[in-house]
Amino acid sequence: MKKTAIDAQRGTIFMVAPENLTLVTDPNHPLYDPRVHDVAEDSMVCNVMVYGVLEPILVRKDGDKIEVVAGKHRVKAAIEANRRLTAEGKQPILVPTVIKKGSDADLYGILISENEIRKDDTPMAKSEKARKLQNMGYSVQQIAVTFGVSRQAVDSWLMLQDLAQPIQEAVEKEEISATAAAKLAKFSRQEQVERYEDLKKQEQPMTVSNVQQAAKSVDNVPAPRLKNRREIEQKLAAAVPSDDHTKGYRAALLWMLGREEEE
Repeated sequence: MKKTAIDAQRGTIFMVAPENLTLVTDPNHPLYDPRVHDVAEDSMVCNVMVYGVLEPILVRKDGDKIEVVAGKHRVKAAIEANRRLTAEGKQPILVPTVIKKGSDADLYGILISENEIRKDDTPMAKSEKARKLQNMGYSVQQIAVTFGVSRQAVDSWLMLQDLAQPIQEAVEKEEISATAAAKLAKFSRQEQVERYEDLKKQEQPMTVSNVQQAAKSVDNVPAPRLKNRREIEQKLAAAVPSDDHTKGYRAALLWMLGREEEE
């Protein structure tokens, strides 16, 4: 009979109560990792309560103890998830574990590799996945639990889908952060590009505060395209404070100088 992928040889996975796993907290132990003292993030706990622990925990046997080699945060999240589930009268979860054998050095190498050799999704990739889940009927809260992040993070990712292609490409190239780019989402796609290009021409850093300022319409007067502080001061002196026509322009100039209009 032809062997299928599911029939192929594989490692044995044991389902264990997370409370029965030993987290190494002794700094002198060869498998000690300072991150063992981190508190389980609430977002991760909520995710585990819904989906369980999806990736097996790597462990080794040391007498009667089952020491965690890799997966400390998942174990801590599972322990807290079980505490909450039990309080709600629900069935606690078990975590999948795989026994690893090897020297202390080999196992410590696995510990390092498990944490370091990871490639996180780009903001645009997360944005696309979040929108796909939304189109499939998930609420923002459900998406947040799935990703293990806050609702605010999901809202920002979804906003990226409303950005013009050049802005999305700038986010992908890390020329502008996803948080800063999201501030442009309320404008038409043409306006987004224009405001982004204005910042580039002014050689302004793509910070959240700068992008927010570029996203503001101060009496419908565009931010002045000036680079030199002396030039800004000259333009400010020429703009009459009592003239309603120049009020917005003065406000933009004062912002560039880090000042406010005097009463």
